[in-house]
Amino acid sequence: MKDNLIIEIGFGLLLAIFVGILTYANEAWMPGMETMLTLSLIVASFGVFAVFVWKERHGDEREQLIRFVSSRVAFLATGVVLITGIVVETLTSYMPSPWLGLALIVMVGAKIIGQAYGRKKY
Repeated sequence: MKDNLIIEIGFGLLLAIFVGILTYANEAWMPGMETMLTLSLIVASFGVFAVFVWKERHGDEREQLIRFVSSRVAFLATGVVLITGIVVETLTSYMPSPWLGLALIVMVGAKIIGQAYGRKKY
């Protein structure tokens, strides 16, 4: 369990670094090839992170509780970021990016579907 946590943290940091590079360095100096490489690295690091999260196994009730709490915190934090993005973009440019709204809808929909699946299966 502890080894997986270290790996998850490592790939999470890699993902954050790649997104930071793409976001802040793209306009300044990255031509097309470097941008595509950075996008590929983002997709690959998220894929590896998702595999580790998907394959994690819970052992006892304590580990299940930890997993539940982390999922809830991640859901709420993502929701706050998306809502903040929608509000800020609406107030500054009078029209939010449609991707922010789509991401919020997909996130809430996935939560509802996941709960329905969990109730039916377990």
